[in-house]
Amino acid sequence: MFNQSKMNEQQLGLYLRKLNISANLSNDLDTLKKLQYHHLSHIPYENLDSLNGKITSLSHEDLFHKLIETPRGGICFELNGLYNWLLESLGYKVISYAARIITKEEEYQMRRHRVICTEINGQHYLTDVGVNMESPRTPLLLEKDIVQTDDISEYKFTIHPFWGWLLWQKEIGKDWKRIYGFTEEPQLDIDFVMPTIFCDVHPLSPINKIKKISILTPDMNIMIRGNLLKFYSSGKVIKRIEITNEEELKTILWNYFGIIADFTM
Repeated sequence: MFNQSKMNEQQLGLYLRKLNISANLSNDLDTLKKLQYHHLSHIPYENLDSLNGKITSLSHEDLFHKLIETPRGGICFELNGLYNWLLESLGYKVISYAARIITKEEEYQMRRHRVICTEINGQHYLTDVGVNMESPRTPLLLEKDIVQTDDISEYKFTIHPFWGWLLWQKEIGKDWKRIYGFTEEPQLDIDFVMPTIFCDVHPLSPINKIKKISILTPDMNIMIRGNLLKFYSSGKVIKRIEITNEEELKTILWNYFGIIADFTM
């Protein structure tokens, strides 16, 4: 089911073209920054398949077809799964961990988010392209109690006896808040099959209830929540547009997110 080989040159070329990045890359920190930012701004987070009863495939071939060869996005296991394969194919030292998202609604959640760490010149960096909200737009050095910035928000890591590495975010005009926590047990692609199925079909899943779509611009997070199109900047929603019918939704999906998909509203 899972292909452990690296991407071939044609696949790499198509992937980088989708990200609007030239093919001449090195496996260094500057390239990682470019890859993460372009991924977040060119391939959206979207849960349309989960809303329509489809079971998400995590095979490399299926992920590549959906995210690169068609005008679609995906949930975190798809986005970070394919991104992990890209980084490995470019020669990065990569390891994936399973994280617990932290929300106001529920204190403790199952590990239903994939995060990626890379080692560059002896230092470890968190790189994540699968979060459905304002999130780090640049790799973060995995060291505790250091405030880092992506020029939009500030971030820091602390270490907690239960959560492990705990990622905090401080947006403009707001207090520090927890984003997610993860411990350092290496995970394989196949380890994310069960949490992906949970997200697709379980009654407690927050992924299969309403439309959750997101893409980043240089200074904004454009998102759909349910039937509202929101423009989020400087720590607040600055504009809301109600989506009233399927034709309107299809137009918005294409104009803002580059998505074409079969679905019902």
